[in-house]
Amino acid sequence: MFPEKTNYDLVIVGGGLAGLAAAVSAGESNLTTLVLEKGRTLGGDGNYVEGAMGIDSYLQKEQNIAIDAGELLQDELNYSHYEANALHLRKYLSASGKIIDWLHSLGVNFSKVGPQGKSWPTIHTFAGGGHAVVEILQQKATSYGVEIVNSISAQRVIQRNGHVTGLLLKNEATGQYREVATSNVILATGGYVDNPELVKKRIPNTTRLLSVSDGKSTGDGLRLAWQAGADHYQMGAIQYGGGAILDKTRPAYVHMPAQLAAAATQEAILWVNEQGNRFINEDVNDNMCHAGSALLTQSRTFSILDQMAIDHLTNVGLYKEVGNSPVSPAKFANLTSEIERDLANHEKYLTKAASITELGQKLNLPCLAQTIAHYNELTTQGRDTDFGKAKEYLTPITTGPFYAVELGIGMACAIGGIRVDNDSAVLNSYGYPLPGLYAAGNDAAGMLVGDTYAVTLPGSTAGYAVFSGRNAVMSIIVKAG
Repeated sequence: MFPEKTNYDLVIVGGGLAGLAAAVSAGESNLTTLVLEKGRTLGGDGNYVEGAMGIDSYLQKEQNIAIDAGELLQDELNYSHYEANALHLRKYLSASGKIIDWLHSLGVNFSKVGPQGKSWPTIHTFAGGGHAVVEILQQKATSYGVEIVNSISAQRVIQRNGHVTGLLLKNEATGQYREVATSNVILATGGYVDNPELVKKRIPNTTRLLSVSDGKSTGDGLRLAWQAGADHYQMGAIQYGGGAILDKTRPAYVHMPAQLAAAATQEAILWVNEQGNRFINEDVNDNMCHAGSALLTQSRTFSILDQMAIDHLTNVGLYKEVGNSPVSPAKFANLTSEIERDLANHEKYLTKAASITELGQKLNLPCLAQTIAHYNELTTQGRDTDFGKAKEYLTPITTGPFYAVELGIGMACAIGGIRVDNDSAVLNSYGYPLPGLYAAGNDAAGMLVGDTYAVTLPGSTAGYAVFSGRNAVMSIIVKAG
């Protein structure tokens, strides 16, 4: 159904975490507000986020977690090779703790706060997951009288003398079009990870890239902003989820809860390329985005496991804590049954062989036997002189049968493409705002990163979604006087 009214103070394009945070903020300030969601359900990728970044939040104060914001800012600028916008990043960091407190005041509960692997202790983990937060924000927005419509997309920003005056809408169910009047539009469409052409502009080698998004992040906000005269800003970073099972017959998210996927990626005993050569320290997966980049340096990649590793993961426990995977049990009790099922189904991503030589022959990996023999020598010596893997994770591959899992690279989101100022206003190529047009969430989060997502600052994407949605609304209110 089309919206009830024809004129609004604010129209928000996208009903994900950023859009709903903006909607609640607008409702608190009594703005007549419309949220457009092109899909049939709300939340987008916000349904799946773990937590939000914050500095100096109530929870950190309770636990005596002190972070030097200046030191953190410098660290993130170094990590981004200074491609991040320091002014914008600083404003986000300064406001991030208050954003956590605001969410808490709305009824959002956090189960813990701390680091993820080797990171700053900034992620505030959502109790009940992202879906619970989306539900709270939706209920709050509705209670304020915010109108939310599903299956309605924005096709074009209408402008007069350079100022936003409305939007052209499309009913995705009927194909009908209608215009609504507004002087303010916030683009919060989730980025471009589900748009293969835009992803290809960022990463030419897309054949092994697998989106684990909800499928709706197709770059709509970028298209709308660019049509309206926005700067074609850097495409920022793709948030890789590290390695992922390369299955060309199913959506990538199907394998996210699989213990085989975690064993092949997070435990990562040995990774080899299309020749069967080892090419990296497998502990690179402690930073999932670095792991994705490393995998992309090779044409094909395989994770090698032997039966001893399978038995250890099943009966003894993990070699290392699972940090970047939804799978985090103490043992992989289902690993053997998953392998048996996949082999029975003749899944192409999984290969089993009685010997290493046979495994190499089946997959046409001519150097595999030599690679494993050399790797086993390194494990015996207790020192990885090739790539520097920690001694405690040097695990020999000696006991058949042997397994190879072919890996692709998972993509959780793609951020960037729109340049904004500190008010979250969309800028043209001269650096000036397009009056009435704002961007939030992944559409604008390229301002925070270089070419690699900031895994060192966990929760930053979700935190920025809430911050930028709220920041845009506060800017609209200030400008309205």
